[in-house]
Amino acid sequence: MREKTLREQSIDELYYNEHKTKNDFIKNSVLMIFIIAISIFVTAEKGFGIFTFLPLFCCYSILLCYVRLKNIREEIKSRLLHLKE
Repeated sequence: MREKTLREQSIDELYYNEHKTKNDFIKNSVLMIFIIAISIFVTAEKGFGIFTFLPLFCCYSILLCYVRLKNIREEIKSRLLHLKE
């Protein structure tokens, strides 16, 4: 079963997805900080290697969460503006 698009979701589903996506974004950000710290430590100890560029490969998930969260918030905002009119 496919996931509903943002326009097909109810306002309650949007709030739930916003909360879930925000939590995923926070978890991914904390993990990325941890990976960056390890990368800096390994690069300082052993020089350049695969761990130096590891954060670049992991930033994709944070970027996806950020874009999804932004789209959800825009949809919520547009619906709330329609309700006020």
